[in-house]
Amino acid sequence: MSFIEEYFISPIVQGTGYNIYNTAAYAVILVLMALGTYKLLKLLKINIDSRFFAGILPFIFLGGLMRALEDFSQMTGTALPGLIIEGSGGIGKNILFITPLIYVTMFVIALAAFLISVFAAKHTKLSYEKYWFGIGAVICIGFMAAFVRIAEPNALLLMSLIFLTLTAIFAGLYRFRDRIGLGFLSRMNTFILLAHLFDATTTFVALSFFPYFEQHVLPGFLIGVAGPAVMFPLKLLVVGLVLYAFDKDIKDKDRNIFLKIVVLILGMGPGLRNFFRLIMGV
Repeated sequence: MSFIEEYFISPIVQGTGYNIYNTAAYAVILVLMALGTYKLLKLLKINIDSRFFAGILPFIFLGGLMRALEDFSQMTGTALPGLIIEGSGGIGKNILFITPLIYVTMFVIALAAFLISVFAAKHTKLSYEKYWFGIGAVICIGFMAAFVRIAEPNALLLMSLIFLTLTAIFAGLYRFRDRIGLGFLSRMNTFILLAHLFDATTTFVALSFFPYFEQHVLPGFLIGVAGPAVMFPLKLLVVGLVLYAFDKDIKDKDRNIFLKIVVLILGMGPGLRNFFRLIMGV
């Protein structure tokens, strides 16, 4: 078996997760895609502001949803339409919704919807992000209505209780942030932290109460040492420090918000995939 087949092709086909080699390669791909996307947005003279942040949210949601639906299609034996390869057990896999190509797929969908939204905004009184958000929301609702079924209500209840508790705690922290020395907890930073804590919640529930395993290399090592609950302090520490550093060192507003969107994708996407997998019993 060649190096490429062993460390890149086989993990996709067999669904065995990540290793140090494909993790490093996918990280490089993500960085290159982020740089290319940022340059494209600047070339198009698009302001990366809070409106842009709001408009792109449904497409981040869509990425996690479609990744979970691809997993669901493997369980039911019917691949989603697209570029199909043969997976384990002879079941086809749509590589458009598997890492790393899912990033390209979501980029193309989000960009197409964005261009439509900008065109519509120029001919109406509504701003582009409302069209953009609306298009993404309609797509998400359509796929959820067509495919998502709650097969594990206990998983839904557990994740909801934990995450609602965390949300209530952070609502209090946000309200009194200046008094307790957490001034960096802006609305956007709080949202991003909660997105990563949502990811931690889904990972904790999946590994603690259901027969799942951690696919990523570093989290898998830490979970093996300290247990699934380690994801909560790990997310708080790493993501909190990253956001603090962005606000301290990156004064260009467009670049600051764009990098925060990348951080959001890395938490919200996997969290939603885990969430939908768990409630659908995949």
